[in-house]
Amino acid sequence: MRTWVVMVLAALLPAQETREPLVIRVASQGWGEAGTADITQVLQSAGAALASYFPDRKFPPIEVSRSSTTPITLFQRGPAGELRVKLNVEGSYWAQFSFQFAHEMGHIVCGFEEYSNPNLWFEETLCEAASLYALGRMAEGWKTRPPYPNWKSYASSLQNYRDDRMAKAKLPEGMTLAAWFRTQEPALRKDAGLRESNLKMAAELLPLLWWKPAPITPSFSHLLIISSMTLARSDGSSLTVASAYSELRLYF
Repeated sequence: MRTWVVMVLAALLPAQETREPLVIRVASQGWGEAGTADITQVLQSAGAALASYFPDRKFPPIEVSRSSTTPITLFQRGPAGELRVKLNVEGSYWAQFSFQFAHEMGHIVCGFEEYSNPNLWFEETLCEAASLYALGRMAEGWKTRPPYPNWKSYASSLQNYRDDRMAKAKLPEGMTLAAWFRTQEPALRKDAGLRESNLKMAAELLPLLWWKPAPITPSFSHLLIISSMTLARSDGSSLTVASAYSELRLYF
């Protein structure tokens, strides 16, 4: 049995606001009354919440189209190497657009690949955490710097959407994440995308992304909780995740 030990750290370097924007191409149809220009602005904001921590990484263009089922990042790329993301939302539900796209951006950051992986539940959970994180950053940023000046009021909608999802994701009173995970592990190894379970774990992991040590020095790595997704893609039969901060009770 091979076990990966992943130290999930909360240490963040300041986001690089000057990095080149992601190249996002939104399909012209399938979004109801929402316009492609507005959708692009929302997805740029959601994607930047994560991509800004990887200033030296060049992301391929991302083509976004409508899904009739679940959101997904396709393994098969476009003819010029474009990443292809499908979202299942229409209308001006910017929080849903943001949540879904940030989740798929999490997969993109980790370098998604198609192969059997018993620990895929961990990547799915971190992508849910990435969505919660992106919504929080967007809610803060849009208070003063929304995509359009008249969109400042949407900041509260983003925050409320995030808070509502977290409120529904609480663990049973008095139960640690480790203890809860043991009851869910067999099911998660069979189906990595159990969204209710993914979200519960993501809500517990979120403090590792949001907590910012002071002072921040260059010795800290870029958003390691997302970078560590690659380690979750092991062929081993188990994955151990240890938090650097024992008070968070994040020991699997």
